[in-house]
Amino acid sequence: MIIVPTKKSLPLFSEFPISTITSSSTERFFFSWHANYFTLDRKKVLVLVNDLSFSPIVLVDINAKNKQQLSSYIKEGIEHIFSYSTAKQYKIKKYFLKAGRMEISYAYNRSISGINNNMIQMLKSYPEDIDLNSRLQTSVMEFLAKTPYRSMTPEYSFSIDIVKKELDKL
Repeated sequence: MIIVPTKKSLPLFSEFPISTITSSSTERFFFSWHANYFTLDRKKVLVLVNDLSFSPIVLVDINAKNKQQLSSYIKEGIEHIFSYSTAKQYKIKKYFLKAGRMEISYAYNRSISGINNNMIQMLKSYPEDIDLNSRLQTSVMEFLAKTPYRSMTPEYSFSIDIVKKELDKL
C-alpha cells in the first residue's frame, strides 16, 4: 500500500519505509492514498484520499506520541470506509493482503491532491462536525464518501460505488 504524503505531512509518516515501486505521477490505483493535514484547536487532522475511489479517511490528533500507531489507525479507517460498500469482511481482508505493507512514495498526483485539499476545505468550513475526542471521524468520513468527485474524467463518481466495483474485482 502506497501513501503519498505532501511535503508538509511527511514528518507524520517518518515511521514508514520508503517505497521502491516506481510509478507515474498520473497513474491512479486502488492501493494508493494521498495524505495531507490541517490543524484544528492545535490538533492535527489527517485526511487521506484513495487515488482511485476518492474514499476519505479522517484521523484527529496524530502527533509525535501516537504516530507509531498510525498504520493501525489507517487500517481501521480503511476497514470502516470500505464497510459502506460491502458487508463482506473477507473482501476487505483481501484488499489488505493484496495491498501489502504501508510505504511512502513521492509519486505526487496534483489532481488527487486537489481533491484532498477540497475535502480539507469542506472540513474547515464545518469544524463543529469534527469530534476532537474521537480519533476516527466516522460521521465526517461518511459525509465525504457520499460527496461526488471527479478527476481527469468528465463524469462525477461516488467513492462507495467505485469501492464496491473494485472490491468485487479482487
